[in-house]
Amino acid sequence: MTRRFRFSDPEEDTWHWFEVGDDGWALRQAGFDRAREIPYLPEWRPERADHTDGGASVAASQAQLSAVREQFGLFGVQLYEAVYGVLGEGPVEEPPGAVPVTEAVFERAWRTAMMDRHFSRYDTGPLPQGARVTGTVRALPWGAGRTGLVVDIGQTVGAFVDVLHLPHEAEDWPPVDTVTEFEVTTIRFYDWKPGERPGAQIRLRPTATPPPGEPWPRPGPR
Repeated sequence: MTRRFRFSDPEEDTWHWFEVGDDGWALRQAGFDRAREIPYLPEWRPERADHTDGGASVAASQAQLSAVREQFGLFGVQLYEAVYGVLGEGPVEEPPGAVPVTEAVFERAWRTAMMDRHFSRYDTGPLPQGARVTGTVRALPWGAGRTGLVVDIGQTVGAFVDVLHLPHEAEDWPPVDTVTEFEVTTIRFYDWKPGERPGAQIRLRPTATPPPGEPWPRPGPR
């Protein structure tokens, strides 16, 4: 039987939410820390759930983590944990004073945590925001000047550069097979519907854009 409950830790000034399976292990876990800043969120965000004070420190799911591991291997797991936090291992102890919650109440808190983590800065993992990587332009799927371009950085998770980070004129975009340096702007995971393969993407921007008509700079030694 699935159990859902929440409890606070007054000493740490945190709230913890758990969805626990028959074996006592966490199926999903959300955590909120009053010392953590709530990220800037879009205006369309739903009203914040009760007992979710502070920014989310974790919004991890056993099912999501398993799907990411199968699809992207260890590297994908490391990215997932950098974005959504680390799911606790072992049976979860339900402390005295824990409050049972309904599925609907847990779901609302969970969605709050997911949105927090989605818009938070990622400073850990193999590719924290601001990390510099060398990449090869592999495709301009919609043509130069439109939408963006696909970059290969030699990892199991693909990378993408949005049109907003590229020159205004299409002829100044880097052609396929260009090797240059990029900076990580964020990491995105998609498609968490049961039975579907998860999608993931590393978002990049060039660290240097050449003057019009000049070749794209090749990365120097580090």
